[in-house]
Amino acid sequence: MNRLIYILLSILLLTACQQDQLSPSVGGAVLELDLQRFGRPSMSVTRAVDEVLAVDVIKDGALYNDMHYAPGTVPQKLVLEPGTFTIRAYSDNQETWKTENDGKGAACYYTETTVEMEEDMIIRLAVEVPMTNYAVGLQLPEYFNNLFRSYTFTLKSGGRTTAIKEGERAYFDVADGGFTYALRATNTDGNTHSHSAIEFPDVEAGKLFTLRYSYDSDATTGGVDIEITDDMETDDTNVNL
Repeated sequence: MNRLIYILLSILLLTACQQDQLSPSVGGAVLELDLQRFGRPSMSVTRAVDEVLAVDVIKDGALYNDMHYAPGTVPQKLVLEPGTFTIRAYSDNQETWKTENDGKGAACYYTETTVEMEEDMIIRLAVEVPMTNYAVGLQLPEYFNNLFRSYTFTLKSGGRTTAIKEGERAYFDVADGGFTYALRATNTDGNTHSHSAIEFPDVEAGKLFTLRYSYDSDATTGGVDIEITDDMETDDTNVNL
């Protein structure tokens, strides 16, 4: 008798587990989310939503069942009715990224994906959410701080002007049409070297552009070679300071 009860209980538990996995509600569908910022692999096998991202579930042009999830609160599984949904994944700094970090800005992410949900189905949605702006960084040559006691590296784009130090990044909008940059440095003798702002128009969303400076091999010019490069290709510009 006890063995029969045990068998019946095991069957009931197995059935309940299968129902929970395949169809949490009658006629419903399960959407499993795997959302990561572009280029950043998931760090967890149990939680597959990047904690920087917020998510909205849209149906017929409106928020579905109040399904707005702030960063860090997005469930891995959503139970939805059959139909067509838009999954909007984004960082929550869409309106503020330009003023963050004392005006240097911050990375901003956004994407929308349409998914068709079918009755009693589990659908896995894996999306890399792209960065919508771009970054600019600075790399100075070895021993630069031994030769120059101070420097100012200025960036300007879309009416915004900001200064960064080596190791920092500034973020700008592709729609503003590129950026200009200028380096002003004072050496240990108190002499100031500077040049007019140089324009770099060929920007793309999601890229880091690094302004890499090196010393001029021709000592008679008193100049500095400037090499501007990103992670995809290299463009060289030589400027005498």
